[in-house]
Order: sequence, then structure tokens, then C-alpha cells
Amino acid sequence: MSTVATFTLRDLNRQSAKILAAVRKFGCAEITTRSGEIFTLAPKKVGARSRKKEKETDPAAEFFRRAEERAKRFREMGYVPPKPGEWDEERFNRIIAGEE
Repeated sequence: MSTVATFTLRDLNRQSAKILAAVRKFGCAEITTRSGEIFTLAPKKVGARSRKKEKETDPAAEFFRRAEERAKRFREMGYVPPKPGEWDEERFNRIIAGEE
């Protein structure tokens, strides 16, 4: 006899508490669809979730850290950004428009 509870997709929609109780009891549950697909529903390990919270950082700080890493890689490849006086926005726009 199988220790996995089997439910239909309709059960998942209408009786989700019953399915979650079965997952807690048996460790996992199978959801079957009309087309014959079978999905397994199982809980995540609690330890993995707690470690993730420790690693969470400020999204803005993470963005700027990645941007600085990208800029460093570009400089290593030989990219030299234009100096403030060298930038010609009008010419840049013409190049994009295909006029130059």
C-alpha cells in the first residue's frame, strides 16, 4: 500500500486544507490531472528557509554591488568611459537614428 495520498486538481482547488493536512501526515501528496499528469506536492525543508532569511540583503545595495562588478569587468576588458567634456549627445542620437 502506498503512503502517498492521491488527489485530483479539483480537490486542490476546492479542498486545499485537506491536501495540506495529508502532506503534513504523509510527507507528500500526488495531484493528478485529467490529461494524466501527476504532480507531487511536498513541504520545503525548514532549515533552507531560515538560511535564506539570513542571506537576504537590501535590494538597492545588491543592485549597486552587481553594477559595480559589471563596471569592473568592463574596465578589465579595456572599456574606457567617455570623459564628461567628450560626450556629444547630439552625435550619439544621430548615430542611433542611423544618420551617421
